[in-house]
Amino acid sequence: MITSLSLILDKSKVYNNLKRMALRASQSGIQFRPHFKTHQSLEIGNWFREFPINGITVSSLKMAKYFASDGWKSITVAIPFNVLEVEDINNLASEIDLRVLVVDPNSVVKLDQRLTSRISVYIEIDPEYGRSGILYEDTEQIEKVISAVNASEKLTLHGFYSHAGHSYKCRSSNEIAKFIQPIVDRLSQLRIKYDLPICFGDTPSCSVLKDFGEIDELSPGNFVFYDWIQTQIGSCNYEDIAVAVKCPVLAKYPSRNELLIHGGAVHFSKDFDVLKNGESYFGQVVETNDRNWGDPVKGCYLKSISQEHGVIKCSDEFFNKTEPGDIVTIFPIHSCLTADLMGNYLTIEGEKITHLSEKKI
Repeated sequence: MITSLSLILDKSKVYNNLKRMALRASQSGIQFRPHFKTHQSLEIGNWFREFPINGITVSSLKMAKYFASDGWKSITVAIPFNVLEVEDINNLASEIDLRVLVVDPNSVVKLDQRLTSRISVYIEIDPEYGRSGILYEDTEQIEKVISAVNASEKLTLHGFYSHAGHSYKCRSSNEIAKFIQPIVDRLSQLRIKYDLPICFGDTPSCSVLKDFGEIDELSPGNFVFYDWIQTQIGSCNYEDIAVAVKCPVLAKYPSRNELLIHGGAVHFSKDFDVLKNGESYFGQVVETNDRNWGDPVKGCYLKSISQEHGVIKCSDEFFNKTEPGDIVTIFPIHSCLTADLMGNYLTIEGEKITHLSEKKI
């Protein structure tokens, strides 16, 4: 019996999501290098080994060390490298095929001067997302970085890496395809121009795109769990969502048809979606079935959050049948952040699955 705040995981849905994405990659003739930043778990990572995988992707050097400790031998750290971590880079690069991102020639020179082991690098390309990387039309900067890598002693240029995170603004599968196809086309032009592989991956694009052009590697991450925002984007159906948060009800407020729960920003994060009326919300209430869950409950959503508290706006029916001491179940808006904040999983069978946050690196 669940008595406290818990992140519940449906292993069968995780497996189906993984199988489907691996099949999309293989049918497209593309190498699969999935991003492990969503689940951050050695055990869940091992579920991937059944499928053809050419390596994995992570979002920090700490995460790379964690998965390297479990035998993963080719790991991309998909963030521009931190020169202050060069000692850790050297240690890890002496053991595995370590790949990092570079974005300017000066950082390439600094990295090369401090390395004791060879590593591979991707030049990060910004597909007009505005987060990091070189804009793909800035060929002058791209060629400066290529020249710097080629002139280095310990760096091998593997190719280009790009993440179109702004695909999350889309709100249908057709809109995703229409939005992402020009990006894929422009990345394909880089592939042809420089004869360098392209690694690309965001869950909305990788879930719906049929033509990946000249892309060589796919590295989506969120697909392993999906979440409520992905249903709104058009990447998946709610039946595909593999994690949900079980929250105890602490109090009822009849004057406003709202429930107080234990479940706040330190569990769900501050990520939100917006209702048609313009109101922000932080999660979708679904039917509670013991350790499992059912369909979304119309008119019931996580209206507001503070550090530990959450307030659920309810329909009359849901409010009347729910009492303090009950457990309500909520699909998170963004499963990556919720998993990171919660720190471990409880399967619907009652098995605990550990997370990077529980292991000292």
